[in-house]
Amino acid sequence: MKHNSMHQWHKEHKEHNKRVAEFHKKHAAQVANGENGNGWLAKLETSFFNKVLVPLKVVK
Repeated sequence: MKHNSMHQWHKEHKEHNKRVAEFHKKHAAQVANGENGNGWLAKLETSFFNKVLVPLKVVK
């Protein structure tokens, strides 16, 4: 594998990680506001967030 191709892969991977991190921040804000949907899974996610993750953040 050439160094250039490895460098390109690393650059793309780094950009991908930034996009994923942005998505998760946005999604966490949506869940916290209850704007993530009305489906069963969305309600479960909101419930878990409010009952488990929020108290853990308070403890930290």
